Order: sequence, then C-alpha cells, then structure tokens
Amino acid sequence: MRRFSVTQQGVILLLGALLLLWLAGRAHLLRPPPAPPPGIAPLAFVEVNGPVARPGVYAFPRPPSLGDVWQRAGAPGAAPVRDQIIPSGSRVEVTPEGGFRLAAMSGAQLITLGLPLDLNRAGAPDLEAVPGIGPELARRMVDYRQRHGPFKQIDDLADNVSGFGPEKLRRVRPHLTLAPPGDRN
Repeated sequence: MRRFSVTQQGVILLLGALLLLWLAGRAHLLRPPPAPPPGIAPLAFVEVNGPVARPGVYAFPRPPSLGDVWQRAGAPGAAPVRDQIIPSGSRVEVTPEGGFRLAAMSGAQLITLGLPLDLNRAGAPDLEAVPGIGPELARRMVDYRQRHGPFKQIDDLADNVSGFGPEKLRRVRPHLTLAPPGDRN
C-alpha cells in the first residue's frame, strides 16, 4: 500500500474540505435560499375531505373559488356555490349530500404550510403547534380569551397571559394573526 507524504496528505485534506464546503453551499446549509422574486405571491392552500375522488391539501396561485376546489378534488356533482372564494388555510368538508362545511385547517397543518393561526379562533391543540407554545401556555391563552373576549392585538399576550415575555412574543408573532372582527365566527 502506498503512503502519502505530509504535503500530499495536506493537499488531499484541503481538497476534501473545499468539496464539502461546495456541497454545503449547494444544499443551502451555509446560507438560506434566496427570497422569491418580487411580484410572486405566496400560494393559497385549501384542504378538502369527505366523499371526493382526491382528498388532500391543494395549492392555488390565489384564493380559489369553491368551484375550483370542487373540481380539483373530484367532488361529486356541481359545487353548491361555485363563486364563493375559499380563504387560504381553510378546510372544505364535502358532505355525502353534496353540501359542504367550511372550517380552518389544523394548527399543525397551518404551521407546516407557513400560514399563521388566528389567535382568536385557534383551540389549545392548534396553538400547541406553534413553536414555543406548550400545552399549559396554550390552555392559558384560550382561558384568557374565554374570560375576557377576543384579543385586540397580538401584543395582548405579553400583557395578559402569564408565560409571555418580549422574547417569546417575538418568536411566536410570525405564527399568529388576528382575523378582522367581521370574519370571526
């Protein structure tokens, strides 16, 4: 077996390190991937379940109409209200009678898809999907909302819910939203 000199070993190690750095750069391990170009809107995600040919989560370039969702999932018959716009993050439950119910996706699905949870609608299990919010903190958030009514702003968490400080609020803020009062059910 051939032995390499110290100089040759150094060159081999240097080339190996450069190769690893190049591969890490290609895999975006050293820097985040670039942001999408300006003008590219984020996708709208809608979940469909019930007696449809293709249940699942679908991506649309903009919030779709119920007719678009109905067709994409292969729901039977015609959509009851073809032109109704379905907001991103919604779950359309098709009923056996050909009707539908509209609800929000689970908190885990919303977080996975990069969509925020509505602080005034999410239940404790949904809030637990937010990084940094455990079962006890989620319960305190829901308890406060039930006793005092809907949150007016996300900063209300730090002022009114034990366990929220400025750092935790900073970490959870990107994962939460407040629907306009007219949109709350």
